[in-house]
Amino acid sequence: METDESKIKRGSADILIIGAGPAGLTAGLYAARAGKKTIILEGRAASRLSIGYSLENYPGFISIDSRELLEKFREHAQHFGAEIINSDVIDFNLTSEPKYVTTRDLFIEAKTVILATGKPLSKANMIPGEERLLGAGVSYCATCDGPLYRSHKVIGIGNSDEAAEDILNLHQTGCEAHWILGDLKEINVSEDLMEEIKAKNIPIYLKTVVKEIVGKQRVERVVIQKDGKEKEIEVSGIFIFRDIPTVPLFSKAGIKLDHGQCVSVDRFQKTNLKGVFAAGDVTCGGMQIVSAAGEGCVAAMQAIKYIRKK
Repeated sequence: METDESKIKRGSADILIIGAGPAGLTAGLYAARAGKKTIILEGRAASRLSIGYSLENYPGFISIDSRELLEKFREHAQHFGAEIINSDVIDFNLTSEPKYVTTRDLFIEAKTVILATGKPLSKANMIPGEERLLGAGVSYCATCDGPLYRSHKVIGIGNSDEAAEDILNLHQTGCEAHWILGDLKEINVSEDLMEEIKAKNIPIYLKTVVKEIVGKQRVERVVIQKDGKEKEIEVSGIFIFRDIPTVPLFSKAGIKLDHGQCVSVDRFQKTNLKGVFAAGDVTCGGMQIVSAAGEGCVAAMQAIKYIRKK
């Protein structure tokens, strides 16, 4: 994936962990405590523990609020030097040495990578055509890929301040940007951003959904629906601003998945790619906090061993 180098910061890590739930934070604790430069990427898809509920089956606590336990995980990992960064991954290169991971504003080089992104996002949440055309007109990053579509019509999909800011970014880049907010009853965008977008005469589609992304080799058009009526719009690119589905990104990166779209690992949490490990619900193992933490521990120890042998 090409990026706008002027806006993307570069970083490096011995061990890069993607996900900040029990598995990722435990892996971060072990990696940092071993003296490895450790970065944990925490995306917008928050850990289930952040919802807030009573836990009675985590060892050492008769009862504890899930948010309190999650905060203890965070504090423990940070105590030993793990750096937690709030940013979503949009692309991987996991077959190279070192590995490269791209977020909306970071380009990180890492010796090893641990995938701990939690339960895979269901394909039911994806737009038909989204996975097939990922990287061929479908993007999750306006900053990275917007410059590729200067003077071309693109559509941004999302109902948030972040989506609004990315629409403005596309417009400023020189794209003919159109904005589809979806069929949500409420507009979750600040009034100032809405007024700025209207002032720039950017087309806004309210109570409109994208039913399908169409194209043979690349994005060619979208099918939208409003008030029960469908129509097609010719476009060159689609920018989707929501939780990023990791499954197509894993597949594109060469990670082996099982029939349930879970990351396949051996008993040492190794994936099919050298130097890449996975832990927690993304592997669809025990699906419990304690088992996720255990897998994170094993993954980190194996990552440390991998670095030592190189």
